[in-house]
Amino acid sequence: MHQKLPVKHLIRQSGRLLLFFVLVSLIVGTTNESDVTAILSRALVTLVLFSLTFFANIAALIFYDKKRESPTEKIGTKTFLTGYAITLVIFTVFHFFDKYLRTMGINLSPPDRNVLRQMEGWRAYVFVPYISLIIYAFIYLIQNFIVHQYEKNRIELELLKLQSINTETINQLLRQQIQPHFLFNALNILKSLIKKYPHTAEAYLMRLSDFLRASVVRNTSGLATVKEELKLCDDYMEMQRIRFGEALEYKVEIDPEDDCLQDTLPFFALQALLENAIKHNELTKVHPLKISIKRVGDYVFVQNNLQPKKTIEQSTGSGLANLRERYKMLSGDDIAIESSEAYFSVGVKILDHEHHHN
Repeated sequence: MHQKLPVKHLIRQSGRLLLFFVLVSLIVGTTNESDVTAILSRALVTLVLFSLTFFANIAALIFYDKKRESPTEKIGTKTFLTGYAITLVIFTVFHFFDKYLRTMGINLSPPDRNVLRQMEGWRAYVFVPYISLIIYAFIYLIQNFIVHQYEKNRIELELLKLQSINTETINQLLRQQIQPHFLFNALNILKSLIKKYPHTAEAYLMRLSDFLRASVVRNTSGLATVKEELKLCDDYMEMQRIRFGEALEYKVEIDPEDDCLQDTLPFFALQALLENAIKHNELTKVHPLKISIKRVGDYVFVQNNLQPKKTIEQSTGSGLANLRERYKMLSGDDIAIESSEAYFSVGVKILDHEHHHN
């Protein structure tokens, strides 16, 4: 089912433009006119003719819009030809009506000002279709421009709504993918810690509680400030340090006074990169995995030394591809990936703090 023609909007907007054009035409055409009666007569005739043409085109638009079988069906040519035919009939009728009134001694406009009256024979019959075409084409272009602008604005608004819905859907999927996988590992670690190291288990549980609270209680925008993301990463990495000990090193190289801390990132963006690094690399006391977070220009990078695992655990589906898609939805930007023989880093662009609505 296609979108209905915005008739009220079309009449209101194109009516304003038409009225402005008629007024300008009258002002220009009567600059040397001193006869008030002639001015009023011309104003009335111009207004009537333009109004009839105006509504003729709207009628044609409505008629063919209702008969449209699909939203993609083109009706421009049929609308133009029908509207022009109606306009030609209107101007022809007016021409003969004007001639009849003159035989009765009634002049709608001064004879010396009426070009059509000065034409005889075939010239008059060529001029009527010509002037009808000029006037109708002008009105047709105005009204179709307004309809197209209305449709463009409506589609853009719908796309923004869909973008918002899709972004939230992706965020929801991301949480659903991350949390079961993470909880399974976290609870197993907690279980073993309770038996062997009760005090360490308590610290681990506090970090887990903070992490889960942040991941469950979240605003609908799907965004968090850089400061909030770093806090989330801190809780996550503290749990991982309890798990891996000296085999994991982690540091944040962002100044606590940096203005970027109040700007935003997609929720879970940095945590997903940390998890990705741990998942794909070996961690040993002799060769610890070193992960750092730093700001480079408009990006926040998560960097780690390369120690690829020979076998990688099953993916949760929340890796770089998912993060790349979220960025395209949110801002149209892409993530930055830099790789060398020794290091691998992924940068996510900092979003303006105005993105953070909630």
